[in-house]
Amino acid sequence: MARVRSPRTPVRRFLLIPTAIIAAIVALLPLTTANALGQSGHIITFDAPGAGTSDYHGTFPYGMNSDGTVAGWVTNLDGTAGFIRSTDGKMSIIQVPGADVTEVFSINDSGTIAGLDFKGLHTEGFLRTPDGRLTSYFPDGAQFLLSPNRIDNLGNVAGTFTNYYGGGCYLRAADGTITDFHPPSAFACEVNDIVDGTISGTNGDPIESPGNAFLRNPDGTFTIFQVGYQTGLAAINSEGVAAGYFVWLDSEQGHWQGYVREANGVITHFDMPGAFSITPTDINSSGTVTGNYTSWDLAYHGFERLPDGTIETFDVPGAGTGIYQGTVPNKINAAGSITGLFIDSNNVYHGFLLTPQLER
Repeated sequence: MARVRSPRTPVRRFLLIPTAIIAAIVALLPLTTANALGQSGHIITFDAPGAGTSDYHGTFPYGMNSDGTVAGWVTNLDGTAGFIRSTDGKMSIIQVPGADVTEVFSINDSGTIAGLDFKGLHTEGFLRTPDGRLTSYFPDGAQFLLSPNRIDNLGNVAGTFTNYYGGGCYLRAADGTITDFHPPSAFACEVNDIVDGTISGTNGDPIESPGNAFLRNPDGTFTIFQVGYQTGLAAINSEGVAAGYFVWLDSEQGHWQGYVREANGVITHFDMPGAFSITPTDINSSGTVTGNYTSWDLAYHGFERLPDGTIETFDVPGAGTGIYQGTVPNKINAAGSITGLFIDSNNVYHGFLLTPQLER
């Protein structure tokens, strides 16, 4: 593998924009006592071929499709490459020819993956079909593409770019047409996901002002919403339900909490005992949310929030318990399987897959 860039850690990215605080937000639900999800699910751990064993290297799963195929990237002291883990546990390495770095962020139900590759200081988006056919793209007017880029089951890809004017978001349709966009009145935007042509993300200025979440509908219209003072992430499912995190302006409620926004606009907040901050990362078609929360010792733990509001927590065996160590779920599919990464006590990254039933 080629030379590696600076290692990544699971940190939040804040996007902010000036706007009025929404007039009415649904009150916080009563705190739910968390159960141990690990007792009712089966967790397997894995390392991609060539995974490094030094600080901040290893295996980084970020995408998963409906049948449980996992995609991500692997790093060691020599480089970074993509990987695919099939449902039988077999793993293959993906490298874009001529690229110094290959990162994979998502995979759709047809098995096509989307990622970014780096050739020196230049970055491109790429798609790879199950037969190995590669297609590269780069939006006009972009200077640099940012992670992640996501692909839906229709073959649409969405992502984020920067340029001399700040940057924006883009949609690459299945026919290859690329359209860049900003939500109305936005200084900047950042894509989180795309499902059936609907794009979710956040928009605003990263330093000076509170932030919004947005949904860009397939017809190009936008739904903008704000939760609390700052709104982040905005994962979305096929039913139009969004999930993410937010923070109150009130210093007494200054830690990050979770939210679920129904397709009709009703917003529900959720928190959990012992959590310093909560970061939902994905929501499946049934409305089950997964993500991580940090305890007050700043260790990461996994959670699953069911549609009835019940929250179950889990820690992957072998996950570290120190600062910024622990369990970080990234994706949940329709079957309720969860994939992500965990950081051990030596700050090495590994993959995990939690299934509701024993792995077939």
